[in-house]
Amino acid sequence: MSRIKYFLGQAKKNIIRNGLMSVASLVTIVSCLVILGLFMIISLNVEVVTEQIKDQCEIQIFLDMDTSEERVEAIRSEITAIGNVKSAELYTKEQMLEEVKVTMFEGREELIESFNDEDNPFSDSYKIVLNDISLASQTASELEAIENVESVTNKQDVVNMVLTISKNLRWVTIVIMLLLLLVAIVIISNTVRLTVFNRRKEIGIMKYIGATDRFIRVPFIFEGVIVGFSGAVLSFVIMCASYSLLLKYLENSGFELFTLVDLAPVAIWLGVIFVLVGSFIGMLGSMVSMKKYLKV
Repeated sequence: MSRIKYFLGQAKKNIIRNGLMSVASLVTIVSCLVILGLFMIISLNVEVVTEQIKDQCEIQIFLDMDTSEERVEAIRSEITAIGNVKSAELYTKEQMLEEVKVTMFEGREELIESFNDEDNPFSDSYKIVLNDISLASQTASELEAIENVESVTNKQDVVNMVLTISKNLRWVTIVIMLLLLLVAIVIISNTVRLTVFNRRKEIGIMKYIGATDRFIRVPFIFEGVIVGFSGAVLSFVIMCASYSLLLKYLENSGFELFTLVDLAPVAIWLGVIFVLVGSFIGMLGSMVSMKKYLKV
């Protein structure tokens, strides 16, 4: 415990003694982690939105207007016989007519009151959920081959676009993370190197009287870890506060196109990653800067 107190005390003195460079390192770490956190949040939400789109992406087939009720039920069996079909829900022309009355003619229902079963302009359709959305195009072709199927609506292009964005975003996040780590390590190593340079004579004397490399190095490592951890905490507060405001804004604005990830899981991920990354780059930056001056 006495050694730990000594190491912490020396680390604090070094941080205060080189206040300007310590602040520069802190700001650099915060900037890097905030950018990293931004890409993490975007990547995490893209993954969730992709899954939501997958679940909502249905193939809908429309039948010929003159298809009999018996044939409509028979088509259900042919649809479910296709291997990639998970379920098929019948959406009758009567249901379609009622929905149009509510959504498009609300308050003016009398304009289409004349339509009845005989002159209903709509046709029966099936909403189909797939087991594997990546095979939607192939499944759509099989559905088109069924007799009495007039048209097939497939949203595969939208899903493919979202999947591509999600995949590319993962790689962009990894590359940016590596670049930010490199920048932060360089800044911190320069900060610690300045401290070490100012104390090079003291370090030389300590080496000559028998101090081990570890005993000399540890306070500087503690310095880097303290700066890195402080940057992680500050970045965490900034990102969580910003994300919380974004969620409240979307909730108050009535945004319903898709649902973002709740604050709690995002905060857990940010907290763990920020503390690990911030402490790591602080420690590594200190270790890199010490090598030259320990060779006495």
